[in-house]
Amino acid sequence: MSAAGYTREIARIKATQKAWEYRHYGRPMKKPEPMSFKEWLLQGIEHYKTQGFTFELVTPSLMRIKRPGQNSLLRSCANFREEYEKEYLSKF
Repeated sequence: MSAAGYTREIARIKATQKAWEYRHYGRPMKKPEPMSFKEWLLQGIEHYKTQGFTFELVTPSLMRIKRPGQNSLLRSCANFREEYEKEYLSKF
């Protein structure tokens, strides 16, 4: 058997073994890496801005969120951090 034939045969065997593994155990799923807190917060703000919300930084750790047609909310950095850890990171 030539070197090219040998390599082709090894590749065929590996493909057969992998196919057997997929049939019996399923394909492995890659989980996405969770975003950092800063990325998560900025993406959330951008999402809600498209829905008409406005965000105003009152102090370095306190934010006012004005909802269209509703009362405004005050949220601290600790509130956002808690939501990030309990709701977002629990999905990973």
